[in-house]
Amino acid sequence: MPDILHIVVTSLVLMGAAFVIGAIGFGFGLTTSPILLLILDPQTVVVVINAVAIIAFSLVLVETREHLRNRELAPMAVAAVLGTPIGVFALSTLDPSVLRITIGVLVLILTGLVVFNAEWRVPYPRISGPVLGFISSASTTGLAIGGPILVLFFLGRRMDRQNVRASMAFFFTIMYIAAAVGYAVQGLFTAERLILIAVATPVVALGYWIAIRLTGRMNEKVFRTTVVVVVVISSLVVVSRELLALFG
Repeated sequence: MPDILHIVVTSLVLMGAAFVIGAIGFGFGLTTSPILLLILDPQTVVVVINAVAIIAFSLVLVETREHLRNRELAPMAVAAVLGTPIGVFALSTLDPSVLRITIGVLVLILTGLVVFNAEWRVPYPRISGPVLGFISSASTTGLAIGGPILVLFFLGRRMDRQNVRASMAFFFTIMYIAAAVGYAVQGLFTAERLILIAVATPVVALGYWIAIRLTGRMNEKVFRTTVVVVVVISSLVVVSRELLALFG
């Protein structure tokens, strides 16, 4: 049985993450893992975040389903399923520090392309889309980070706010379900983690509902600016934290 304080803090942090998902469509792991790592072990953090995220992204998918580009997203969804076992294996066996740093640096480079080149477009999207989907799936499943890689890809495809939210929801709903299957096979759903997931689920739905009520009319310029700010800050936090852990 997890500590009551851990249950309360975990639920509140995940509710805040659901608010972020409702507003901009990504950032669930990046906005929660730094805080939850202060009170929970890394494996529990990843498993709980990714399991509860199924609820958050399913809600976004239901809301934005009319904005889906199914033909473009299908290959990326297949790549997400293929990348999931790698993430599950990494979560079970590997030291993730170097990979976190690599992903963080890659995200910052891609963000720079978006910020400093308004006309930047994704090269060879039919190839780069599935490749980035595979990378994002593996890193999210194993590390609870990876969403910024995808959102920058979608921004580079000149998608509007609702297209980005719908695309992220479609991709991550499929990926998180595949990840949950992998976690179950590996025996990662302990009693403590299942309790945290069960308690946090209704709170996550509440956080999403609040976000929809408060940010439903966000314009495109504010949306893109918010996305870039969240990506830069979260990526810098991830890279700085891992560098300090390695060399501090």
